[in-house]
Amino acid sequence: MAKILSQDEVDALLNEFSDDDEVVAPEKKEEVKKKKTDISDKKVSIYNFRRPDRASKEQLRSLHYLHDRFSRNFSSSLSAYLRALIDVNLYSVEQFTYAEFILSLPDPTYFNAIAMDPLEGSAVLEINPKILFPMIDKILGGKGEDFGGGMRIITDIERELIEGVVKLILKDLIESWKQIIELKMKIVATETSPQLIQVVAPNEIVILIVFELKVGEAKGFMNFCIPSIVMEPIAHRFSQDWYADRAKMSVEELKKIKLNLLKTKIGMEASITGNTLTTENILDINVGDVIKLETGVNDGLNVLLNGVEKFSAYEFRNKKKKSVQIADIIQREFKNE
Repeated sequence: MAKILSQDEVDALLNEFSDDDEVVAPEKKEEVKKKKTDISDKKVSIYNFRRPDRASKEQLRSLHYLHDRFSRNFSSSLSAYLRALIDVNLYSVEQFTYAEFILSLPDPTYFNAIAMDPLEGSAVLEINPKILFPMIDKILGGKGEDFGGGMRIITDIERELIEGVVKLILKDLIESWKQIIELKMKIVATETSPQLIQVVAPNEIVILIVFELKVGEAKGFMNFCIPSIVMEPIAHRFSQDWYADRAKMSVEELKKIKLNLLKTKIGMEASITGNTLTTENILDINVGDVIKLETGVNDGLNVLLNGVEKFSAYEFRNKKKKSVQIADIIQREFKNE
């Protein structure tokens, strides 16, 4: 008759082995132990098969560099267009599914599908209402206030007003992308609800480039979304070598700019300043009249470069021509003149 083990004996047997241990022959215990050590030394990386990464780190780094330059150029262009100091900064470059991108957007918003010829498919340009309405206010001559409250539908008139800003965005994007490919960008559809335009399937991977805009006291985001499938034909052009080459070229471009600046012609004039006349006195001036100046005979002259006082000087004759000798440099704070 087989012996029946008591509960204490069963517990004792179970305690002999851990949950991860296997019952093996004594001669194979070392082999099993070695296998476990090899497995524990391997690094495991998390991979989501439902949302695979379609762009490499080098491609994302190149896109970051490309659109960082765009943000600086667009900041200058938009400031000139709105006649105000506008700050545009690249916020992030990341990969998401198209469905995740759509869910992250407010509704209503300003949502545009952008064709990128000769590439097949469309990109998305979205401007958040929190920054859209202040820009419209600036266009209309206001202070850049969020008069829309950020949660109302954009009217047809407001669409017409902001279209000039969108064209400016596309122009600077085309200029930045020239380093990679010559593109022709144009608006193919505009909606206030993101769900009404579907440029790719919801589970398709997209590269989301986010910019932060500051108009006065108002802040908001602008999103430029490019489906990875649209970029596949030119993906090989985004490489670490390209990034390094462009960095070198930018230095060469800087040298060319400096050389061009050195050849720039600047108007120079020497004048006696410091005297004022009334309009009545000017109307009474006739040929032969003598005008008494406040500047003494031995006082210096001011030398102006493009109308800006830069040097103090003294007059003297050099052969048969009048000349000035520079005496001192006039120190002045930098002004945008």
